[in-house]
Amino acid sequence: MIEATLCHPERSDRKGCHPERSEGSPQVGACCNVPLLEPDSKEFQGYEMNIKKIADALTSGTSYLLVTHFHPDGDAIGAILALQAVLKGMGKKAISFCESGVPPTFRFLEGAQEVLSDLEHISQLDAVTLIFLDCGSIDRCGKSLTKLLDVASSIINIDHHVQEKPFGDIFWVKSSASSTCEMLFDLFCFMNVPFTPVIATCLYTGILTDTGSFQFSNTSRRVLEIATSLADFGADPHRIAQQVFESSSPQKLLLLGKVLDTLRYHRNYSIATARLTKKMITETGATIHDGEGFVNMLRQVATVQVAVLFREEENSLIHVGLRSKGTIDVAKFARKFGGGGHVNASACRVKGSIEDVEVAIVSSLEKYLSDMERGDGKR
Repeated sequence: MIEATLCHPERSDRKGCHPERSEGSPQVGACCNVPLLEPDSKEFQGYEMNIKKIADALTSGTSYLLVTHFHPDGDAIGAILALQAVLKGMGKKAISFCESGVPPTFRFLEGAQEVLSDLEHISQLDAVTLIFLDCGSIDRCGKSLTKLLDVASSIINIDHHVQEKPFGDIFWVKSSASSTCEMLFDLFCFMNVPFTPVIATCLYTGILTDTGSFQFSNTSRRVLEIATSLADFGADPHRIAQQVFESSSPQKLLLLGKVLDTLRYHRNYSIATARLTKKMITETGATIHDGEGFVNMLRQVATVQVAVLFREEENSLIHVGLRSKGTIDVAKFARKFGGGGHVNASACRVKGSIEDVEVAIVSSLEKYLSDMERGDGKR
């Protein structure tokens, strides 16, 4: 069982991870070579208030249901599995749930086989604490949770997406964080939880994927220092990179070929669009998970400022994935259609045929970029 005292008591050269702490004055992020946040800074004070409430809830409770959004990425899966490992290590009951399951890419993570996609046969959930991780809204988690929202003892929301109206009895939303896994790193440091290789691997995977292999603008010096510490704790960067980026199915490349056949440029090559249809998935024998990351490839073209991938879903819904460069805020654009996300990575869902949705989104996006260039919008 984990005793929440030292991050890595096996190290003989340290008095744990936080020897500089004074009793009653924890400092967020005080792990090895990761810089501390100053206790008197506004940033730390905000962290302390939110983290302490969550830490208290994790310490005092006994049963937890960890939830993330459907079609999860590495940050979503890494977050629920890291927290699951911590809670189980503390002797708590912890169940992880993702309605669409764990993508094959992330099934190498320990605990992935335990993630549930159906709650019908799970008993004793009436007093559970619901913890939403990496979820911009409850709607992104599917309909299975509806009946639990009223009977859960409390709801905790930990996320790094912009939320205009954060949900939950306790919420910690930090849009400046690179990932939810970065936030959990700070939470675990605050709690003095030992970082096992399993926990470190899950957190590293989430940070790696949400920073685009440390290429995106959310890759700060502190993020790199956190990644270094996670490697010290047992995460293997080479093995993780191979699993995430070099373990694709043969069908994925066949699917990519069909998607690239639909590639179109707009607005003097500044916008790139492509489509991913259900027919393509059927014809290639691929799965919906095989399409993850395709939109990032469209952004690789030098002239492209915004990349858009239109993906068919059920019930005549089209998932619109958006990626941008620089200060072009695609999260602000996505909110016009009920979506959201980050400045350079966002998404929304629009009802209609894929052809009609593409026409509508491209037209609106062209106007959005023109308004920004004229100074009517903010970059």
